[in-house]
Amino acid sequence: MSEMRPSLFPEDAPDVLPGSIPAPTAERLDPQPPANSSEPLLKESVPKTGSNTRQSSKPNNRISDATWRGALNYMSRRLKKQSFATWLRPTIGVVGTALDGSKLLKITVPNQFVADWLAENYSPLIEEALTETTGAKLLFSFQIRKQAAPSEQTEIGFGELSNGFADSDFPTERPAHAPRRNVSNINHGLHDRYRFDNLVVGKFNEFAHAACAAVAENPGGTKYNPLVIYGGVGLGKTHLAQAIGLTAMKNSPRVRVMYATSEKFTTDFINSLGKSTTGDFSALYRSVDILIVDDIQFFSGKESTQEQFFHTFNALYNAGKQIILTADRRPQDIKGLEARLLSRFSSGLVTDIQKPDFESRVAILSKKLEEYDFQVDENILHFIAERISSNVRELEGALTHLYAKASVEKITRVDEEFVTRSLSDTLTNSRLRVSVRLIQDVVAESFEVPVAMLKAKKRSANIALARQVAMYVTRDLTGRSLQQIGHDFGGRDHSTVIHACSLVASRMQEDSIFKDQVDEIFAMLR
Repeated sequence: MSEMRPSLFPEDAPDVLPGSIPAPTAERLDPQPPANSSEPLLKESVPKTGSNTRQSSKPNNRISDATWRGALNYMSRRLKKQSFATWLRPTIGVVGTALDGSKLLKITVPNQFVADWLAENYSPLIEEALTETTGAKLLFSFQIRKQAAPSEQTEIGFGELSNGFADSDFPTERPAHAPRRNVSNINHGLHDRYRFDNLVVGKFNEFAHAACAAVAENPGGTKYNPLVIYGGVGLGKTHLAQAIGLTAMKNSPRVRVMYATSEKFTTDFINSLGKSTTGDFSALYRSVDILIVDDIQFFSGKESTQEQFFHTFNALYNAGKQIILTADRRPQDIKGLEARLLSRFSSGLVTDIQKPDFESRVAILSKKLEEYDFQVDENILHFIAERISSNVRELEGALTHLYAKASVEKITRVDEEFVTRSLSDTLTNSRLRVSVRLIQDVVAESFEVPVAMLKAKKRSANIALARQVAMYVTRDLTGRSLQQIGHDFGGRDHSTVIHACSLVASRMQEDSIFKDQVDEIFAMLR
């Protein structure tokens, strides 16, 4: 990452220049060291496709603090934006020691899925990037950043294993095949329109899509069980979850799949209580090979339903069956769910879907346009994509509304004036969402700093940079004056705002990783 020029204004000058490295307590090569965070605990990862260490013919000690930053910059220029952002940006380079005493670059990744994916798809590029950066081949390996397991929380209250489950609740050995119950005519509940081939894949959902594709090819046979997909409304969670079921049934017609919303599961359970048919209810839900449950956040507070789902989950998992869940937030953030359920939900792969970036929004509109006998110029699609950024459903709904209105009015040429008039409510509501406070929240989250620090006088490197980016974004997305923006950020002078905007613009031209981070902030706000 290129070094940022020092501020010329004392009130906003960082104590440590971004890009410089203070004396560390541990050797780490982090392109964006998170502020106020403790050093992550690490555990070795062994990718399923082979050794996690790439052996070079001449191991050496040529690893410096800038090595991984340089390698990331090299790879960012050779990969698509979304691929780099999904797989490589979240990584951290940590210096270790190989068995022969030479330096070893340990690439720390968020989870096993990323380790496997990098080992299978990016090892040659990483080796090339390190060679280009240092002038010599280097040893490198993948390792997983260890997170606190649910079993470490005192409120769980059952025996702990490395996976967070009690022996009696969750055996570590699972039978390869479980006897089928004699349940016929299962209504799988899937919709044919939710297929992989009509889903737009971008950096906003690339990770989740890759995980779902892997599960669809080998349900119950991957490490991603359960698979939990979370994200806001209308981002495509249901589409991905159902695509797994449709693909699995296409690959093997004998596969039994059931899709149910959490509301349907609850209603079926309540009805079985009233009719004294709980045995049939249990047999139905536990006889499938793939169980997909949508919107598990609505299990919150329903203790009897949670109890029933707990036993259903265990029965399917122990039989080697695949469980897929969706939610509008991380399982850990859902209040009113039992700790033992949270522990199980977190035991497989938990992945999210973000708001679509601009390029993805244009692709979504183009894909939807194929359904209609309707011609719209690409510049009009760009016009819509720039103004509607909340979710996939709203984008597609806007195009459907536009088509209907054009058909009624017999419009043959769609221009910006017609779009603005037809979608006035949608476009106005989308614009109203962008406020200074929202910008501050999004920037603070991206840079991992408290929102209050954006208005404070503190001038540490990460906080100063986050404040400058927030000013830059505010100037671009709002109609506020320089004086008003300065007031929004702790009463700073208008010249400080000008300097911040100039500095951010310059750094975006020089630093591709930083530019991607700022672009992501814009994508979330537009």
